[in-house]
Amino acid sequence: MCGVKGKIITFTPTAQHPATGLRKRGEVKLIAKGAVALTSAAVVSLLPATAFAGTAGSSKTAPVADVEINAPGASAQARWYTLRHEALGPGKRLSAGIWKRPSGVRVMQVKARCWGNDSRIRVDLVYRRRYALGDKTAKSGTWSCNGGYGIVRIHNAGHRDYYANFILDKKHTVEYWVQYYK
Repeated sequence: MCGVKGKIITFTPTAQHPATGLRKRGEVKLIAKGAVALTSAAVVSLLPATAFAGTAGSSKTAPVADVEINAPGASAQARWYTLRHEALGPGKRLSAGIWKRPSGVRVMQVKARCWGNDSRIRVDLVYRRRYALGDKTAKSGTWSCNGGYGIVRIHNAGHRDYYANFILDKKHTVEYWVQYYK
């Protein structure tokens, strides 16, 4: 059974496909730009079965069209998500509060900026360990306070709790973003 609604085609296979002989139940939604659409299991054709019939030695195939499949399990494209964005200060030694790494996240970064070309900022991305082991700096970066932001990024992050320290030469306000890539 096949129904066409604009460009979205709903197809419910009930019999064997003439080219592959596969049988599949359920509904598959396709957005097709031509007469033929591909699914993960078989070639689904809107042409009659006689289009595939030929002599024993011939190798006829159906024409292939541009296809976009809307599958419910398709994953979204990875991108940067902002976990926290705020401004601290003015001060010389500032600290962002502790945040928890989201499940499954391996790449994290802290973007920070400050103004007043007369000083520099150092950003330490720190992870927390068990009490007896103390905290450890995962990555550190230094740049000037010129209004542009710098990035301190770690890959393969595996600890649960993180925080950032901002150390400046002179008192300034620091704007920062905590981000992760997933």
